[in-house]
Amino acid sequence: MIMPTKLFRFIVPITALFALTSCFSFKDIELKDFSIDKVTPYGTKIIIDFSAEVDNPNRGFVIQSVAGDLNRNQKPFGAIQLMQAINVPGKTEERCSGQLQFNVSDIMSLFQMGGDINSLDLSSILFTGDVQVRAAWLKKKFKYNNISLDQIAKGLK
Repeated sequence: MIMPTKLFRFIVPITALFALTSCFSFKDIELKDFSIDKVTPYGTKIIIDFSAEVDNPNRGFVIQSVAGDLNRNQKPFGAIQLMQAINVPGKTEERCSGQLQFNVSDIMSLFQMGGDINSLDLSSILFTGDVQVRAAWLKKKFKYNNISLDQIAKGLK
């Protein structure tokens, strides 16, 4: 039986794509010297400028989006969103920076901390949301459900 030409043109590139992507092996990416460089409050919205030394032995990639909700002590604490994509160069160790927008929904918790974000107990804050990454023409969305910021921070070191 002969395959229809249109179907054949569809299957061959898809098969090649799966064959090529399965050949790539990814090494661990290491983040060093993570820092919050600037915190700018605008009422219940806070802009957080951050940077980190990234040792990426793989090809370069782009963190296209980070969006999700934060809960603190089983109560909504706020929503967080990456302001613009972060380009992470490949096969190098380089400092990368980004900007997050944090919309506070529990303003009383912020007042109880004296407005000091650095005094937060990261293990008490849970993130539920998505992180979308793109490498060349491949995209991957990672979904997280109630993972503590403490676990995320430990995974980055």
